Amino acid sequence: MPIVSCVVTAEPDKGFQVERALLDIPGVEVYGGELKEKDNAYYIIVVLDAERYEELEEIEKKIKEIDGVLQLAVVEAYFLDEFEKIERGELHPGNPFHGLKRAEKKAEKMWFGEDDEGEEN
Repeated sequence: MPIVSCVVTAEPDKGFQVERALLDIPGVEVYGGELKEKDNAYYIIVVLDAERYEELEEIEKKIKEIDGVLQLAVVEAYFLDEFEKIERGELHPGNPFHGLKRAEKKAEKMWFGEDDEGEEN
């Protein structure tokens, strides 16, 4: 199970509302927030956990959509359990590099000055 500890930075006047909204997102544990006037920001400590990395990405998207969120910074990440499941064949990860070959071919054509039909420009 991947676990990630993060700091959510929010607008100072919306920090408490962001903290409450975080409580409604499954997979998010809120450990508290604090207004730092010198930084003009409200910082919230959270831990995200899910079965798979892809689920963490979805949680991250939900957090970033909350009104008042300025930034989500990862402090520490633990993925060992997921890697071990992949190694044992219990989990099959999605391919984050799908389409890479297509992008490589397009970049190569651009490098040689070819258009999509392979004709030189």
